[in-house]
Amino acid sequence: MHTTSDLDTEIARTVEDIYTPDADDRQRFPSDLVVKADSFQEIVDEVCQDIASPRQRKYAENYREYLSNILLNLSRSIVTRRWTIFFGDSKTYSKGGLMHSAGFTSRSRTSKILETLVASEAIRRVDGAKYQKNPHGNLYYPNRELREKLFPYGLESTSERSFDKVLVRINNPSRGWGNFDLTTVDDYHKMAEINEYAKAQTWACKEAITRIFKHDPFTAGQLHTEFQNLPARSQKIRQNTLINGEPIREIDFNANHLRLYLAFNKLDVYGDGTDAYREIANLARVDRQTVKSFFKAALNCESYEKARSRARIPDKFGRDIMEAFQRLYPRAHIFNGKRPFGLVGMQLEGEILQIAMRQLRLLDVFALPIHDAIAVNEKNYEVAKSAMEDAWLHVMHPFHPTAKTFVG
Repeated sequence: MHTTSDLDTEIARTVEDIYTPDADDRQRFPSDLVVKADSFQEIVDEVCQDIASPRQRKYAENYREYLSNILLNLSRSIVTRRWTIFFGDSKTYSKGGLMHSAGFTSRSRTSKILETLVASEAIRRVDGAKYQKNPHGNLYYPNRELREKLFPYGLESTSERSFDKVLVRINNPSRGWGNFDLTTVDDYHKMAEINEYAKAQTWACKEAITRIFKHDPFTAGQLHTEFQNLPARSQKIRQNTLINGEPIREIDFNANHLRLYLAFNKLDVYGDGTDAYREIANLARVDRQTVKSFFKAALNCESYEKARSRARIPDKFGRDIMEAFQRLYPRAHIFNGKRPFGLVGMQLEGEILQIAMRQLRLLDVFALPIHDAIAVNEKNYEVAKSAMEDAWLHVMHPFHPTAKTFVG
């Protein structure tokens, strides 16, 4: 098992929740999943009785494999509270396509199983035309009865084959990068080293750790693995999982993207440096969480109005925050008509985590990425904290020699 005893309550809340996740914001792509549990095979047998599978043995076995993978992906939907996208475009089932990489090579077989599950009301479907993101795929999420059966396997299922696939991806490749051999990208071997070490470890939702870029291998290269999608606020699922059978602790940077922005622009954090948001909040007389929400949006937006709207805060609060920021950092200009800093920040963030994780590997300490943070066993907290700080300074000091971070 990869969980603590406290997780039962958190999982139960997820299963019983009458509200399905937001279809626009909570989506995941399918993976090629397996689980070592006889009890899961009993569920597959039960579902097989309710749907007509082919009579020929070899086709029936393949049909069962597809059904098993679909059910395991739906179990991941439960524990991550995300709809799973299954595409209907036949190209995605060809070699190199997203569905093919998830273990689905037959469009007709996949579609038939999903249609049968929808017809039996075991799962819900949202047609791709009804939402803007990924309009060529439909969204699927289990109904209550199936959630009760599947939820234990969402954490236990693994994608062992993912470690043998390309560990770098470009989501929206710019010209010249669409068919580029990503295994030749600089530092690809570093991701391979991280994953070679990770293959021998155990954790919830085990999959390869990938680096995902935006347009090219120099833009927004964040580290990603399914583990980071586990809920950690409304339900504290992620915090109650285990790494190698032992409790974990998360290590995070304080106000990291704001600190990266300041260091990138050769500016020091105002005050004692322990909390970059607090000084702004005190001066603006706005609560810290509102300041955090504003800057998370602002560093990814071209204008103040877009940032305020995305952060969903009143105009008065937004203007008070900007006035306080400009008083503390008069030489900083977030909205300068140029490309938002967010993509640069994500690239720097990916470099920092990659360095920290490789350094910890040399100390035989396994770390999992969580956006701009990591999770390690509790016993390794102090050494991991030092590795995170050293990696941040290594990346950012060339931009600003007096730049400082705060890790907690």
